[in-house]
Amino acid sequence: MSLDKQLRIVYSSAPVDATSVYMHWVLGQDDPSHFAITYAQHFYELARKFNAKSWLISARDKKGLIQDNDFRVEFRSLKHQSRSSVAFFAGQLWSGLRLISSVILFKADILVISEDRTFWFLLGILPLFGIKVIPTIHCTLWPKYKQPSTVQRIIQKLNSWFFRYGCVEICVVSEDIKNQIVKITDGRSRPIRTFIPAYRKEFLDDIKIRDYDAGAEPFQVLFAGRVEVSKGIYLLLEVAKRFISVNPNCIFNICGTGSQVEKLKAAVLEAGIEKQFVVHGHCQRDKLREMYETSHIVVVPTTKDFVEGFNKVVAEGVIMGKPIVTSPVCPALSIVRDAAVEVTPDDVDDYFNAILKLATDKDFYRQKQKSAVALRKQFFTYSKSWEAQVEDVIQKICKNSPDLSKHGQEANYHAKFQLEANRETL
Repeated sequence: MSLDKQLRIVYSSAPVDATSVYMHWVLGQDDPSHFAITYAQHFYELARKFNAKSWLISARDKKGLIQDNDFRVEFRSLKHQSRSSVAFFAGQLWSGLRLISSVILFKADILVISEDRTFWFLLGILPLFGIKVIPTIHCTLWPKYKQPSTVQRIIQKLNSWFFRYGCVEICVVSEDIKNQIVKITDGRSRPIRTFIPAYRKEFLDDIKIRDYDAGAEPFQVLFAGRVEVSKGIYLLLEVAKRFISVNPNCIFNICGTGSQVEKLKAAVLEAGIEKQFVVHGHCQRDKLREMYETSHIVVVPTTKDFVEGFNKVVAEGVIMGKPIVTSPVCPALSIVRDAAVEVTPDDVDDYFNAILKLATDKDFYRQKQKSAVALRKQFFTYSKSWEAQVEDVIQKICKNSPDLSKHGQEANYHAKFQLEANRETL
């Protein structure tokens, strides 16, 4: 590659409305539908720093394409993931081959890729074409509390080769993911970096840390996220039934969409607690922020069946100064433990007791609330972000490749001014 040729980077992202993110980014804005800085926006920033010709392929079930100078944004549906096992495997194979062909034809130097698009081991062919692969993994490889099935073990055996030899470095959003990669590679994987979701400091503007006066106001519990069985929504309903029976002065707010919304509403009506277990459905950003602010605690009851990654609801609850109730199924617990009440996965009794203690023990509640406030800073630290970790890997690639060294120098030049600004605003 000649020194005057642009660096070319492809990013295959997790589901996100990347066109909306891009249009706001061009205007110097964060996408208003998200609290956290999206990984798509992080990628656009990286592409600009490295003066790269970039292509973002988003896993979202809609059509869309943007071609704007050096930026290309495209949607490719992953409908096969919700179908039968045969359709899933065929879809993963086809999706992977299509991505590999696109990356090669684009003459990419680097592929940054999250899970979902294909099996990791298929990407092992790309280094043969001189393409460097940076996997960024947002979910565990298999449910933490379940043994992989025979098929999963075969797939992970194949993936282990990729994590040893087929990529440059690996970026993960939790130590749980790192531990699984270490396990399947017998500790011989490529270097592993950990990142966490990043937020602007402005997210704190006007946030009022509420004290809870037991008995004087309803105790408000917030669930935010996808309304699915694996997210523990029916487990929480059982907890709520018990809690309401001993403390009727409470409200459980359920914010989010999913396949179980209507079934959940029907179950709530049948239980006769619709005034205290309120299913709001999708909430716009301002409404959801209001829900965070008016709630006293945030509950994240993800079940053992789900391959949880980090769960930004935990971060947002902590930023809002709220105690968290969750189990080790949620990897985010490891970095907010002082602000959380840890419970046994899928245990209704444990969730009930944790919520009851927070609702009735004022000193305990204030202790967890104080810890939440103390833990907020990490989510505004640039060096912990996805962007910072991926940027450092790309810098190393450029430094170690004579053909790409110019781009690393250009990024260093831009970063000298931009990164300090980012550190101030994250």
